[in-house]
Amino acid sequence: MRRDQISKRAERRSHFTNETYAQARSLLRPAQQPIPAADCPEQRNFEADLFHEVLESHTDFTEFPFGIRRVRPHSDSIELVVESEKRAGRLLTRILPSYEPDGEVYGMPGLRIRQRSEHGIEVHIAGRRTSAWLTGVPSVVWRRHELSALEHLVDIGWKPLWRSTQEWSEEEQVFEQRWNKGEWARYVQAGAWCSSGLLRRLGIFHMTTPADAVTGYKGLGIAGYEGVGPVRWCIDVIHRRGVQYRKEELVTALCDPDFGLPVSPARHLDTTFPDELENCIRLDDEARTGLIELRFQTFNYSSLQINSCEPEYRAIAEGVERRIKRVQSGQR
Repeated sequence: MRRDQISKRAERRSHFTNETYAQARSLLRPAQQPIPAADCPEQRNFEADLFHEVLESHTDFTEFPFGIRRVRPHSDSIELVVESEKRAGRLLTRILPSYEPDGEVYGMPGLRIRQRSEHGIEVHIAGRRTSAWLTGVPSVVWRRHELSALEHLVDIGWKPLWRSTQEWSEEEQVFEQRWNKGEWARYVQAGAWCSSGLLRRLGIFHMTTPADAVTGYKGLGIAGYEGVGPVRWCIDVIHRRGVQYRKEELVTALCDPDFGLPVSPARHLDTTFPDELENCIRLDDEARTGLIELRFQTFNYSSLQINSCEPEYRAIAEGVERRIKRVQSGQR
């Protein structure tokens, strides 16, 4: 491949991942897509579950969409670079598995910490070909959050499941057999390409949308599809008043044949709430297994304006302000 083509691909990849140019270029491979898909079903399903937990653990105002500064997708692994110590704690506490006596397993069943480095930790599902690196803060910070989660579980009488062994605990096996097997599991896994693919492209929301916040959740089925329909991911792209949406730019990027996902605008919309359709865009695949619902919204965030927000959030608000101006001006 010619050098100028490699440079263009690296620059374009960084637009989807928010990697630096050098980082993006170092991961380009001649025989691979510029943003490779997970190379096996186990890794893909793992990333799909991890994407769900990224959404569910995102409860604070953050500078970067979902509180993730950048992603670094490899074919057999993915790196999530969190933006702060606080975000690291929210995410790690959410994914570490635990058991409530006479109750259920919480977190990601089977998840274990495989190794630690000075930059972060690698997590995986025991006994499965899976890998995700959590970085952005030093390893000591991840350790501190892990110990804090452990202390909390001891205080409330719950059982931590990630520390004792690399094998699945009895509680996890029972939970897995009850909830993650059978027809429902096959349905969810059929749409795992969509959430795994979104996780590998989280940077596009930072690079393309002049939004104050981007949040999301896993939605219920909607009318217009056979049966329960595709696995539906609702993404709220939230703007301050006076900021123009970049709907077309985001949709074009997500549908890009080389860097995006195999989706296109859905041929129908559920017209139950017609007033909401103008700023709601749905993208699905030809097989109708995955659905991305982009919901563009406007709110007044007076409490988060730089001059009036709490000191804790002032630096975040300043970062958001810079990003909005950069996107509006078309700068990288």
